[in-house]
Amino acid sequence: MPLPVAVPGSVGAAVVLALLSTVCFAGSAVLQERESRQADSGSPTAGWSVLRRPRWWIAVGMTVAGAGLHITALAWGPLSLIQPLGILTLVLALPLGARMAGRIVTRREWVAAAAAVGGLAAVLSVAPHGAPTPHLPAAVILTTAAVVATGAAGLYALGTRMQGHRIAPVIHAVAAAVLFGAGSGMARVAVTGGPFPLAAAVAVLGSVSGLAVAQRAYRAGGLGAPLATINLADPLTAVIIGVVLLGEPFAATPGRVLLGAAGLLATAAGIGALTRPRPSHVIVAATPAAGKLEVVHVVR
Repeated sequence: MPLPVAVPGSVGAAVVLALLSTVCFAGSAVLQERESRQADSGSPTAGWSVLRRPRWWIAVGMTVAGAGLHITALAWGPLSLIQPLGILTLVLALPLGARMAGRIVTRREWVAAAAAVGGLAAVLSVAPHGAPTPHLPAAVILTTAAVVATGAAGLYALGTRMQGHRIAPVIHAVAAAVLFGAGSGMARVAVTGGPFPLAAAVAVLGSVSGLAVAQRAYRAGGLGAPLATINLADPLTAVIIGVVLLGEPFAATPGRVLLGAAGLLATAAGIGALTRPRPSHVIVAATPAAGKLEVVHVVR
């Protein structure tokens, strides 16, 4: 049965649920990255070896919980408002990842996080705050799924062909983000009165495929660049789907466009700063017996 939609005050509740889902997704992303990198990356079955790691399954559980909260939020709020809140996943993953890595968060990282959050607030201020009930015919859902699948497959193939280059995990992350954004769009259709079996199937397939592609991006590129890419490309995909396919209103006045563009630039700059490699500080010590210096620790 579809979830209730557009009840008084439901958009505010949707935002709260979306924020809670970002906490789950942030914890999941940190665990996924660590477990994917610690898996046997030299094995041809490295992608499957994470299935034997208990913490990876904890990450999956957090993803499922976050998805449940996110889907409920989508039932009550517009896609183009709810999906951009996922950008906060990266900001929340910053202290979580630092704690698990045994390091402190630098002042530069906190400034970058503040820029990302401030920019997001500007973006959200121009996003649609209404939640019209979308009604998509099956033909439109199938066409959308085919277009998204073709685009994601092309990006995945390109990233695989460029394996070994720094851009490869970013390309895979874009593919994952497109799948995630489309999955969220179809989830909103499914829970607000659309053809439930078809829309739900496309939503699940998109989300699961996105999760699988994201694992490869994390394994090759770490947490920073892939997660940042996903957190930018995912909401952009969702906003396009929300405005173009779901008919969510967007008042494109010059002032609102400038405010949204400035917020997007600030968010992109903050996320870009968060993903820059931390400088390494090498600690050396003398070995009395050998009479030479040797590296004893590297701090990032």
